[in-house]
Amino acid sequence: MSARGLSRREEKGKQYPRLDPNQTEDIRFLSYFPPPTGKSDSGQLEEWGDRVRFIVEDLHKLLQLSHEKFWCQAVFDGSLHNLVESYLKNAPRSHDMIPLSNLSEDFQEQHAELHKLVFMTCLRLATHKEDKEHSIAPSVFGEIIYENYIFDVPKLFDLCVLYAENGQILSKMIENIFNQQPKYNEDLSCAIPTIFHVLQEMRKKCGMPLPSSAGSESPKKTSLIGTEEITAETLSTPELQDLVFYLADIGRTLSSFLEVYPPASYIFHEEGFISQISEAYDLVPALLAVIKNREFETYTQKKLLRQKLAQAKKFLMLSVHLIITHCFLNPILENSGSADEHIEGFIQTLSGLLNERRFLADFESCHPFQDYADILTQCPCDVDEKRIQYIQEAFSSAFATYGKRKKPTGATTRGGRTSPDGSPGPMEEDISGGAVPSPAPPANNNSYDDMGACAPRKTGVELDSLIAAVKDLLPDLGEGFIELCLEEYGYDIEKVINSVLEDKLPPSLEDLDRSMVRQQYEQSEDVVISQRANIFDHDEFDVFSRDKVDLTKVYKGKKGKTDAVDLDKNDAAELNPKLAEKYGYQVIEVEDELYDDEYDDTYDTINVGADDADSADELTQRRQFTVPRVLQKKQDVESDSDESAEETVEENPVKDEFVPNPALIRQRAEERAQWKAQRRTQGQRSNFKGQQEDKEKKYDVKGEAKGKGQSDDVLKNRAWKEKHKSSRANHNRKYYSDKKRMGFGGPPK
Repeated sequence: MSARGLSRREEKGKQYPRLDPNQTEDIRFLSYFPPPTGKSDSGQLEEWGDRVRFIVEDLHKLLQLSHEKFWCQAVFDGSLHNLVESYLKNAPRSHDMIPLSNLSEDFQEQHAELHKLVFMTCLRLATHKEDKEHSIAPSVFGEIIYENYIFDVPKLFDLCVLYAENGQILSKMIENIFNQQPKYNEDLSCAIPTIFHVLQEMRKKCGMPLPSSAGSESPKKTSLIGTEEITAETLSTPELQDLVFYLADIGRTLSSFLEVYPPASYIFHEEGFISQISEAYDLVPALLAVIKNREFETYTQKKLLRQKLAQAKKFLMLSVHLIITHCFLNPILENSGSADEHIEGFIQTLSGLLNERRFLADFESCHPFQDYADILTQCPCDVDEKRIQYIQEAFSSAFATYGKRKKPTGATTRGGRTSPDGSPGPMEEDISGGAVPSPAPPANNNSYDDMGACAPRKTGVELDSLIAAVKDLLPDLGEGFIELCLEEYGYDIEKVINSVLEDKLPPSLEDLDRSMVRQQYEQSEDVVISQRANIFDHDEFDVFSRDKVDLTKVYKGKKGKTDAVDLDKNDAAELNPKLAEKYGYQVIEVEDELYDDEYDDTYDTINVGADDADSADELTQRRQFTVPRVLQKKQDVESDSDESAEETVEENPVKDEFVPNPALIRQRAEERAQWKAQRRTQGQRSNFKGQQEDKEKKYDVKGEAKGKGQSDDVLKNRAWKEKHKSSRANHNRKYYSDKKRMGFGGPPK
């Protein structure tokens, strides 16, 4: 029922306002225009400022109207609809406030006031009950806002983007609109395919094929054959900029709407939003490659496009994450409904995305799958761990091929840093702080298919790991059968598992025994040696490349500087006279009967005094060589003993006095006592002399009267007295008491 035909109506004893066009106020609302950008003259700014000021005044009048007149104005005033629609469409977004930052403070304050008043107007339009006396029945309220196009899905999208900072109020406001008018749910379901159509048109402009869900691609027209092929590289810079900005706006709008109104996630999931986004996601890396390779007029323009593309990636992934969270994970954590159904829906949803490896890699970088797996482990229900592990390995494999985390932590089970499919491709740090993957080379599978029979055959540990990965999921298959399947599908684990589970094996594998045992190939020694790599390859001692090696150059054990020839001192002196002269060696005849085996010759060869600070004369002179006593002849020993006897003054040798002579001890004690007495007398004389000098020299510490200042001598004397006051009067009692206890208290008993 149209609101234009409503008259005064009663329902359950309540009286509702009459919607009469004659009750509207004569207010002409101006449409909103965005602030002028670039180099604009002052006249344009003044005109825009006047327009904003007029709109602010009119909105103040509107909000001051009574309940009946406000709704009459909202229903029958078309200029108000144009104002709200133009502002929601053209107002600068919160993430892009560059046009406003160039304005003066007065204009910024006016625009902030306008921004607030538009939100207050929309909030009043979305409220059916202002107070107890002024309210509208929910059913009538739903008809009014729907039939008169006060709100629609695009307006709700724009409200979520513009006023995301008022999340709680905005959430209640939109929730009330959808609750009072369920038809908006149907409109939202119809709007989602429009988003998919827009993404397909963007892919067409970039020359990319349509996804499989969009139907087969129509054949090219005859008139277009022979013309230049349309690709992303052929786009002009304005077209490229429009595509990037449009894609970023779509991502931010959808993520903001899903954050403000979570129940919309179920509608997006029913329409297949996740699968559609994953299929169309190849557009993001394609545009990134074009931006990287293209030369722009300024670096700022290139930087801006990369920022916008990074935002598009971030918010598209956030939209998918919100849908998965609201539809599956939150019900599991809240124990609402059947947990088994939610877990099964989660697994089926992600299983349908495994073919889109680009999408999986970027989604893993933003929202790791391990977080989802941790939530599932908290569920009391049984979870198919094999399916979860299979999905996690697919995410890890895609991430290792196309993505890179900012600061990878943990093992490969927490995001995957290596996989059989390849190594992580190079990454570029985004200007805004995020990580944007650069286009990676094609996977190994494609190159294997291109090379065909000439492709290298995987062997060794790499093949064993691939077979083990398949056998973990399909333990009934034999290793020989798995090896043949891997070779058939280019060593792609995912293709092998999908083909076996779906029973779509090629004819060459259908008739084979699935429990076939793997054949063990003996690897020849020549192959091992040929694959060997060492830094000493092909040198003069390499026995694998040489049949003969010069053994005279091979030395076993440690080799010192003087160990080339093992000679004793006598042989060295005979063979090398210079060596004997340098180290003082002499050829000595040794008699066996004089050799004493108990003799300690440890320090005989040490050059005593070599490290002393010798003079220049001492350094030029050589120390006379002394032959050890055990090596001397009998005649030399006897002559030495005779000389020592002549030099002795005493006739009788001095006995070894084990006990000192008491007379000598008393003599030494007497001498020591005399020396102490003499020293004490000298000290007393010096102290007496110092005291006399101190008495003669007066130290003035009193100084002049207060206020007249003191001389440097007085200040110095005061400081000295303060410092040494502990040495006189009663300040040193503790010191002398300790001294008395330490040994001056009397003789020991």
